[in-house]
Amino acid sequence: MKMPKLFTKQDQKTDVEAWLGEKQDEITIRDSIAPAHIHEDIDYLQLGKNFSKTICVVDFPGVRRGNWLTELYRFKDNLSISTHLEPASPTAMIKSLNRSIMDLDVRLKGKRSLTPEREIETEQQLDSSRELLRKLQSGGTSKVFQVHMYLHLQADSLEKLERMERQLEGILSRKGLKGYTPKNQMLPAFKSMLPTTDNTLPEWTYRTMDAEAASSLFPYDESEIFHSTGVIKGENMTTGSLVVVDQYSLDSHNEFAIGQTGKGKTFYMLKDMIRYYQQGIKILAIDPERQFARAFKRLGGQVISLSVMSKTLINPLEIRHYQDRGDIDTEGDDFENETQLLYQKIQRLKIFFKLIKKDISPHENSLIERYLLATYESKGIDFDTDLKAYESTDFPILEDFYDMINIKEHPELKPFKEILWMYVHGSNSRLFNGHTNVDLNSDLICFDLKDLENESDSQQAAMYNVLSYLWDEITQGEGTKRLYVDEAHIMADPDNPQAMKFLFQIYKRIRKYKGGATVATQQLEDYLSAIEGHRNYGKAIIGNSLCKMILGLDSTDIDDIKEKKVMKLSEQEEEVLLKAKKGQGIYVVGNNRVHIHVDHTPEEMKIIDPKAYKEQYANRED
Repeated sequence: MKMPKLFTKQDQKTDVEAWLGEKQDEITIRDSIAPAHIHEDIDYLQLGKNFSKTICVVDFPGVRRGNWLTELYRFKDNLSISTHLEPASPTAMIKSLNRSIMDLDVRLKGKRSLTPEREIETEQQLDSSRELLRKLQSGGTSKVFQVHMYLHLQADSLEKLERMERQLEGILSRKGLKGYTPKNQMLPAFKSMLPTTDNTLPEWTYRTMDAEAASSLFPYDESEIFHSTGVIKGENMTTGSLVVVDQYSLDSHNEFAIGQTGKGKTFYMLKDMIRYYQQGIKILAIDPERQFARAFKRLGGQVISLSVMSKTLINPLEIRHYQDRGDIDTEGDDFENETQLLYQKIQRLKIFFKLIKKDISPHENSLIERYLLATYESKGIDFDTDLKAYESTDFPILEDFYDMINIKEHPELKPFKEILWMYVHGSNSRLFNGHTNVDLNSDLICFDLKDLENESDSQQAAMYNVLSYLWDEITQGEGTKRLYVDEAHIMADPDNPQAMKFLFQIYKRIRKYKGGATVATQQLEDYLSAIEGHRNYGKAIIGNSLCKMILGLDSTDIDDIKEKKVMKLSEQEEEVLLKAKKGQGIYVVGNNRVHIHVDHTPEEMKIIDPKAYKEQYANRED
């Protein structure tokens, strides 16, 4: 191509446009993207400032399984792979195989002239040829291809190129592939790598494969979870790309997280909360182990501590007007009849009372409902009452209900009333007996239940009471909200599965209120213990979660997952989970799964774990 003349500043624009107008038919796309110069050596090319080498694959292993080239496709440096498939005639292929099998037989009969390595290779080629011939003769395969594969390495120095070639040779050897550098043919080999579909050295590279064998060459094992918007969950440890999930664009906004102690479950959840909070989403968290509270305080959030000595109280008998009207016992996802708020509250209170006395009989339940209705009537509340104008102090408290129970008339309620005394006048009275004094005036709220961990008789009831209160908060008002329930196995009671059923119902309906939920546990066996009939509510929550974060597990948990058919795990995934370091695991979105490493920014680390931040960023200038 003739080069243009030199231009002065005055005539440069006009003359360039004129020259381009004359030469535009001569300039091709190849001219536009071609390097400044190409220098061809015996076994490499210099393309401008870069060096490259193309290697022909001249032989494949006799036995190939799916994803067998994973290590090659995940080569860390600059490697391009070009595979050309050309249809071949089955009839011609049968003739070719007959000749090949005969030649290989002759070669093996004179095996004294073969090295042990060459003898094994010849036997493998013979087995592979016979297998393909059987398929062709029996009609087991109707498609045959000539396969040509080229591997192209590129680096910014000749030394780096040689290092990459040695690494590639190791992979080829492990996979049973044979590579050959076509000396003095580098430029033609390079052309086979260009997106022009030119196959320049077919006589060097062709191997015959049926459709099944050829399909094993395609990198179908690559998996990515990368939504255009959403929250970064971590790094894909297989491909090095980010795992980005927009949970609010999915059919289910919910997520389930599980991991053994010390595997990073709490860190992941806190990081997730921070990122959603930065997007303007209101965060509501239940924290039984005081894992979130300190980070919430550092962010200026609201931490509400509940204990037998605290002055913070949620009245179990309060009825919030703007709450979900769906019946808790209804299985439909979109149930929307006009269930009376008083009736709904009574159903929730029955669950609450069974958490504090696990052996309540149906007869006792009936009497409890009768006394509850009488307690509300004493405050002027019945099924027809309009509750819009009612304040928190207008509702009865547990003491009103306690006083209403007449054990002389119904002596069978005496054991229940004696237990209830502890919640009205005894050690748990500060938790439950009184009017609600909680004000959810922040967009970052954590309920700290740590001080109840040794109060087994009240911990479940308190956690359920908070969950019920937060559900009323989620179903009223504007804005997107996200609920986090850590250590959810506390709610799972085999004697009272209704508590987990309530959590499951929240899970199913929260999407309707522009909300989402993340439920987490580290004790899978306990979490799966709430069963009613054929329904395991812990398992149902997992099934309703399109997104799942599975961090390191022990063999017992993996056995529980398989035996109770919670989810399917491959052998490779089981191995990953058993060996997973802190912050590593499997992330699932629908049918997509990736090996993930939970990421963080320095600022997030400073909020979540100041001690680790100092150790990791000791020399960082803020």
